[in-house]
Amino acid sequence: MKRIERLLAIVWKEWLQVFRDPSALLVAFALPAVMLFLFGYGLSLDATSVKTGIVLEDSSPLARSFYNSLDASRYFAVKFYASRPEAERGLQDEEVRAIIVVPNDFSERVERGGAGAIQLLSDGGETNLALIIEGYVTSAYAKWLALRGAETGTSAVSRVSLATKTLYNSAQISRNSLVPGSIALVLAMIGSLLTCMVVAREWERGTMEATLASSVGRLELFLGKLTPYFCLGITAAVGSAFFARYVFDVPFRGSLLALIYTSSAFLLVATTQGLLISSACRDQNLASQIALLSSFLPNYILSGVLFEIDSMPRILQFITYLFPARYYVVCLQTIFMAGDAWPLLHRQTGCIMAVGLVYIVAAIIKTPRRL
Repeated sequence: MKRIERLLAIVWKEWLQVFRDPSALLVAFALPAVMLFLFGYGLSLDATSVKTGIVLEDSSPLARSFYNSLDASRYFAVKFYASRPEAERGLQDEEVRAIIVVPNDFSERVERGGAGAIQLLSDGGETNLALIIEGYVTSAYAKWLALRGAETGTSAVSRVSLATKTLYNSAQISRNSLVPGSIALVLAMIGSLLTCMVVAREWERGTMEATLASSVGRLELFLGKLTPYFCLGITAAVGSAFFARYVFDVPFRGSLLALIYTSSAFLLVATTQGLLISSACRDQNLASQIALLSSFLPNYILSGVLFEIDSMPRILQFITYLFPARYYVVCLQTIFMAGDAWPLLHRQTGCIMAVGLVYIVAAIIKTPRRL
């Protein structure tokens, strides 16, 4: 009974400290809104209205039909050029990001089956955009051939017809995966940045001596300082999910229970990591810098939110297993876009706790009990 009373006393003390510190409330409530706004509106992996030049060396109605199909697409902002050299100068001056050349034998090649009927010249300065444009042009050309074949009753398309369907994110909007993934970065910041300054602040203000002089145990001190920031993180997770659903119109096909379940595991690791940093450092500035370098930046780069893990070098792919955000991002994207896939969520949450167990044990051991 005494232990519970001491624990509640520490929790209450930390809650008072939270509401007396405007910076803590700013990080807990303003930061999620700012980050979600940036990921929702300021960052997009979708490319629409790509500035594309087109050169029609073939003036036949068939070539004009293909030009009109590109001009009507929302993925292209088509600019007509009279000659190839003029178009290449436009590409060099960044008037356009790619050039489509319709050769003078376009009609003849289409009639023979469509192989090699157009040429695409793209700016390789931005590799990802060049690959996206290539995919857009290939898809647009295939659709045009299919429509022409349906209108004329001829088979100008490939003998193999591939029917595709995108599951979970049928509109292929990058925001639907970026916004849920950004919640992991928000919780990493709240968990590690807030808690990393808890003990460091007490050392600076000289209040740690009074705490160590009391009969509070190591585990009570650990749980008492962790609980308020854990609750703030859960509140931020639920608020971020609400923000994503009703402000950015990101589908939320899972349940609130699944969100709280996975978020609790991730927050336990994040807050414990911050508490471990604060126990090792007695300076708030140093603790915040270490938290930024060891938590936010690695989770930002290696979690798979922005950069596909499978495309990373092998050594970096192995390193990503050491960061819990890798598993939490999978949980978030699954909950938002696919629903409550409990077997997957249990596996990913188990991996989070396996990584977090190291932090928890180290934080408890490192929690000070003497000067």
